[in-house]
Amino acid sequence: MISTGAAISPVKSFEHDNKGIVWDLAVSPSGTGLLELSGELKPGWLGRLSSHLSRQKINIRWGTARKCGSLSWVSSFEIEDRQNHTAPFRIFDPLPAFTAPDQQIELPSLKISGFKIERSTLNGGCIYTEISGKDCIGFLYGILRIFSFYSLFPTELEISTKGTAVFDRFWLKGTGGSVPTTEEMSALYERI
Repeated sequence: MISTGAAISPVKSFEHDNKGIVWDLAVSPSGTGLLELSGELKPGWLGRLSSHLSRQKINIRWGTARKCGSLSWVSSFEIEDRQNHTAPFRIFDPLPAFTAPDQQIELPSLKISGFKIERSTLNGGCIYTEISGKDCIGFLYGILRIFSFYSLFPTELEISTKGTAVFDRFWLKGTGGSVPTTEEMSALYERI
């Protein structure tokens, strides 16, 4: 996990909903929020969360997520309000992203400056992908939509933003946790 180095003050203590999701939100003195999510997060949760954040003009500065079981995930994200208001973090609730009907946002114009795609033996065999580009609200959502078009889904990820540059890393599996085929890997390479 990446540390912001700043003192974090709690906004909400850990909350557990009846769907098996545990979450916590704290705000740093600089006004960024630390959102931690864990539990039974169903397929597509990350895309729905990134769409939910994008609709509210909240940017993800960095984050990590790792699949620990068939539906079990552990994740942590530093988020910031692009409108420079800290108040939304005090009322922000990620649960509608998981319980409400999926609401897709308009895909941003992604400006990808570099990428790398290769096979990995991690997670029982997967595709390792690095993507760098210009930061914008919805960047993660746009990348996840590209992956899902090819039936590829993260089992682990590390995302970071420095200034206006994004550097994201993903370990991708196929539908049902299958090892991606050479054809899926080639198609993704051609698309990006």
